[in-house]
Amino acid sequence: MFLVDLFSWWYFRGWGVFFEDFKKRLVDTVDFFSMKDMILTLFKPYRQIAAGASETILGGALDRLISRMVGFFARVVILIAGCFVLILEVFCGIALVIVWPIVPLLPVAGIILSVMGVVF
Repeated sequence: MFLVDLFSWWYFRGWGVFFEDFKKRLVDTVDFFSMKDMILTLFKPYRQIAAGASETILGGALDRLISRMVGFFARVVILIAGCFVLILEVFCGIALVIVWPIVPLLPVAGIILSVMGVVF
């Protein structure tokens, strides 16, 4: 009875649990890298630092420009890292979808191969 329950969960209900976890993992990654916020604030100054009382108008404008450029590049690097992690997670998820139905059969295959004398 245990094996029947195990196989019924693995091949029916387990798929739903797997895909829910996969979807949650992707959402958590997007949240971890704050990708929506990074896109919305892409051209904001770095750490919201604005030039205060600068001696000249040109100096203040230059400070704000540099702060925006630093903020842009920092956010772009974070976005690229987030996209890389998302792509990696999608590829791992695809690999797990391929391997998922095979896993319960591996002990049986191992027993058959060991009886046949196959050594790895």
